[in-house]
Parts: sequence; structure tokens; C-alpha cells
Amino acid sequence: MDSSFQRSVRFWQLTGPIVAHYSLERWRALDDSDRDVRYKRLHRLYASRAREVVEELRGMFVKVAQVLSVRPEAVPEEYRLEFRKLQDMAPPARWEPIRAVLERDLGASVAEVFEAIDCEPLGAASIGQAHRVTWRGRPAVVKVQYPDAASMLWADFRCLELLLRLVNTEALVILRQVKEQFSVELDYTSEANHLQEVYSAFRVAPEFKDKVAVPEPIPQLTSGSVIGMGYLEGPKLETALRARLQALGMDVGQQGVGEWIAAQQRNGITQNFGREGSKDEQAPSGGWGLGLGRWAVRLLGFDAFFWLTRKMADSRSARPSELHSALRLVLDVHGFQLFFCPVFNADPHPGNILMMPDGRIGLIDFGQCRRLSLEEKAGLARLLQAVTKPRSPEADREVAEAFEHTGVKSQHGDREFMALLPRLMFSRLQAEWLQGDIKEVLRKDRIVEFPIHVVMAYRTAMLLRGLCLVLQENTSIAEAWTPWAERWLNQAGV
Repeated sequence: MDSSFQRSVRFWQLTGPIVAHYSLERWRALDDSDRDVRYKRLHRLYASRAREVVEELRGMFVKVAQVLSVRPEAVPEEYRLEFRKLQDMAPPARWEPIRAVLERDLGASVAEVFEAIDCEPLGAASIGQAHRVTWRGRPAVVKVQYPDAASMLWADFRCLELLLRLVNTEALVILRQVKEQFSVELDYTSEANHLQEVYSAFRVAPEFKDKVAVPEPIPQLTSGSVIGMGYLEGPKLETALRARLQALGMDVGQQGVGEWIAAQQRNGITQNFGREGSKDEQAPSGGWGLGLGRWAVRLLGFDAFFWLTRKMADSRSARPSELHSALRLVLDVHGFQLFFCPVFNADPHPGNILMMPDGRIGLIDFGQCRRLSLEEKAGLARLLQAVTKPRSPEADREVAEAFEHTGVKSQHGDREFMALLPRLMFSRLQAEWLQGDIKEVLRKDRIVEFPIHVVMAYRTAMLLRGLCLVLQENTSIAEAWTPWAERWLNQAGV
């Protein structure tokens, strides 16, 4: 039996009873208000079960659930809270199917094409994995898509689309955005083109050509479900950051540092701030203060607090100055990509950044790229400019208008809400965010339209700010990117 069909059957076995219960309560409801009350009860009942379903099925379901966890405009809070607990854990595929794809798409046996190949992958993801090879005397890497990746993916999306039509049509727009992005990831021809474009852009950029390395594309090893590229040597930034967290007494467990950072940032941006009660006597949602006491931040301020913890961590970490320099370079790299590269890579995961022996940073994996239009770049550039300005009624009005011009819409158009949210997304952390007043502002409105290019810019900012927090640097992504935004606006004449 086809594996995608079996997977679909299992999906409906697990979710069918939940859907039936929601349908029953919708039929019983006397009016919309009564339906909302009934649904609220079901949200509390089934949210954890939904997470368990995702954890069993894994693959694309994990990715979609993680996206939904930061989309309050369409997903109930109970489900968002559960989905934030999810981790990426993609086990590698067996070697035989990978070899079959290589031989099919490269048109020769593995032994004929390569002098050597490592059967153990360098890394594995939900739709493919990468192997180190020796080709014509040089080290290289081949990225290979799993043979059933496409069929499984489309089967999963068909299941999710039908599920949302039954229980939450508002989330269909988000699902279509995610589906569009995943279709890009499946298209290895496009990814190979993106790699070539980014490689060429960094080779000629005077600010980066001696500081940043991108794998050189190898057209002879690129065909169908295979992408060939040069091998970049060096440990992943993930390794250094994990050691840094351990120096602070934090254990991220089996999950990757990137997933841990993303979870902390998702909690910080989407949960209510300043909840009462002893269990929350930390900075908001645990993410903003990296587990540090709320009282200390209020006493010292974020910057002084991070300065003290940075000194402590630096004394326990290997090569701290190199880490700080690499991080500042990574911030610049993504500001440059956003405005000056043909495509923008929205996945600055620490597992995709290498600390090379010659002092350069290496950038790998370009499956999450998007080509931004002139209008999209202009909207983001003006939003970043506005966010960097000191708080005032005039500045808040400018931030809210710039946010709306990116295509973001809220249900009530509340200007205070629309001025606050971009600051939470792109500016440095503020001690005032620990106050209960911010919770009231966030309750005044809700986002109903969140364009995918803004989501991707926010996701990148969220991950980069998380990297900064691991090094105890309270960084404004808006301030880091605004010089690139202003330079682009001047050159583009918009």
C-alpha cells in the first residue's frame, strides 16, 4: 500500500474523533456566542492531543504547527501554547534509497561518479539529507531529496486543508502560504538557482567577499532531486552556542539550539506578557530573559543585566570575542540579503552557519529563500526605519502606518496595538515590557492578515535576536538592518 495513503489514513484515525466533536458542538450551538463558548471548552480539551498527533506523524506537520504557533490571527491560544513545545527531530533515511536517487538523477553508479562518499549524512531534514563526497579530487556535498518527499508532502497538505475546512477556515490562508513555501523547498532546481544567486552576490560584495563563504554550486552534480556544491569546513555555530548555554547553566536537552531559541522567542512574542503568579516570576514567558529573574531586570535594566551575565559567560566560554564578532557579521549578512541579494534566505538557524578555520563564516542551506518585490522591500525598509525612532506619539503613528503599508491588517485597526507589535518583533528588549500594561494593549486587537514576506522577515529577526540573547547581547534587529534599508532606499529611489 502507498505510504502516503497509509499516512493519510492514520491522520484521519487520529483527528477524526476531534473533528466530529467540533462538528457536533457547532450543530448544537444556539448562536455564534454559544458556539464560541463550546469551542473554547473543546480547545482546552483537545490542544494537547493535537500536539501528540503532530509528534507522532512528524515531518511537515511539525513545520506547519510551528508556523501556526506564531499566528494568533487564526489559531486559538490553547493550540498555539501546545504547538510551541514541538521540536524538529528529523531522523536520517536509510542509505539505499538515497543511493538510488543519486544514481537515477546523476545517470551513473555512485562508484563511477565519486571517488568516495560518506554514507552517514552531514545533516537530515524533513524532505532530504546531505552527504559529503569526494568528486574529481575535491571535497563536495550532495543534497538529496527523499524519494517519497513530494507525495508525502502533498498528501499531508490535502489532509490539513480538509481538516481546516471543517474546523477553522480562517487558518486556510496561512496554510496556503506555508504550502507555497514548501513547494519552493521541494523544487531543487529553484534551490540550486538560489544558491548560485547568493554565491554570486557575496563573491562581489566588497563588505563580505573576504568574510563570508557560500558553497560553490557544482552543476555537474545537480540534477532532479540532487544538488551538488562545494564543501565548507568548520564546526556549526550551533556547537559553540550550546557550549555557551551550558556555561550559563542552561541545558537545551536533545533539541537543537535553533529550535530552543525559536521556542523561547515564539513564547515571548505571542503569549501574554507579565502574567501574575509565582510560576511566572521570570522575564516574559521564559524567553525574553533567558530564565533570568524579573526582579533583576527591573532593578538593573536589560542592558546592564545582560552586561553582567555576558561577562560571566565570557569567562567560561572558549573564544568569546570570536563568537561576538561572528554574530555581528551574521546580523549584517541578513540585512544585506534582505535588501541587496536577489533572494532572501529566512532560515538563519545556527546549524546552517559555520565557524570556518580561516575566520570566515559559512552559510549553508538555501531551501527557505524568497524573492521580494520592490514594493515588499520598500515596505519593510520604511518599517525598520520607523521602529528605530524613540517612542513618541508621532513615532508610534509612523510605526503603525508603516506596519499597515507592509500589508499587515488588524481586526480593529487599533493604532496603539499596531505601533507596539513591530517593536516587539524587531527592536531590542525593553524593561517596560515586563509591566502588565502591555498585556492590555495586546488584548485590544488581533492580526487578521500577515503577509508571508513579513512573516519571513519576522522569523529571521526572531532567530537572530535569539542568537544575540544566547551571547547576552540585547540587540535591535531594526537598528542592525536600517543602514542596509536606507542604503537600498537611496539606490532604488523609492
